[in-house]
Amino acid sequence: MTDLITSIVINAAIVCAGIIGMEFFVIAFHRYVMHGVLWRIHHTHHAPTKHPLELNDVFVAFFMSIAFTLLLVGGFTSWTFLVGVGVAIYGTAYFVMHDMIIHKRFLRQPLPTNRYLQAVYRMHMAHHRHVTNDTGEAYGMFLVLPRYWQRTSAS
Repeated sequence: MTDLITSIVINAAIVCAGIIGMEFFVIAFHRYVMHGVLWRIHHTHHAPTKHPLELNDVFVAFFMSIAFTLLLVGGFTSWTFLVGVGVAIYGTAYFVMHDMIIHKRFLRQPLPTNRYLQAVYRMHMAHHRHVTNDTGEAYGMFLVLPRYWQRTSAS
């Protein structure tokens, strides 16, 4: 029984490492690649549009390919599969937070009243104030920097 519990804890830790690792990967990728060499694609996300899709959506395919590759290579039994599960969970959470809650691309609801979600929204809107690739802030999604909590009302 203790072997089973140990295995579950280790596997959960690997999945969590995949989730947390993705936030740091996304911060670096967003800052140095999307706001760097691939700005020509990413700028479509910083420009207003009425179209439901934007060229920037190609990055979704890139991040999905990371998750699928890890899942397929891992084959249900290895740590790469578990990291792939974490990457897939992160990607799903990112899509819901970014596209549905913040940008309301596929879901039309009022802004959240939850304190954390308000802080995430405030941080992301601060990121969108920058419309060029040479300046910017707040490249992550879920690790909210302290300054974005300050003007957030409690739920």
